[in-house]
Amino acid sequence: MTFALPKKTQLLWQMRIVFAFALLCAAVAFFSRYTLWFLLPAAIIATLGLGFAFVYMPFYFKSYKITVDENSISITKGVIIKTIQIMPFPRLVFAQSFTTPLSAVMKMKCVMLKAARGWMLIPEIENVNADYLLDNLRVKPND
Repeated sequence: MTFALPKKTQLLWQMRIVFAFALLCAAVAFFSRYTLWFLLPAAIIATLGLGFAFVYMPFYFKSYKITVDENSISITKGVIIKTIQIMPFPRLVFAQSFTTPLSAVMKMKCVMLKAARGWMLIPEIENVNADYLLDNLRVKPND
């Protein structure tokens, strides 16, 4: 099974990034009451944040491809530098899913897979896909 990240994941991360850069911009702009020169770094931070959220992030999340087969799970991602993470199921030690309040409202879960020497994080995917993935990772009594 091969799937990509849903559009809701991109929207969720765009909201997170805009909020974080807005807080940073507000913190820098707070000091503009002492001198107006602090407005310039605040404007630069705001421009970088919006560019990162609305230019880079769409390309980054479109590059995600998650492949699950009988023996392993692999994630291909990257805009400038492409990386492929492969985790064989026999090496898998721990699987965990978690949600944040905002992702719970959007009915999404993040999945973390851990092996002996590494880990793999799958950003927020829909609850149905996360449950399907976690159910297929369980060791069956007949195996």
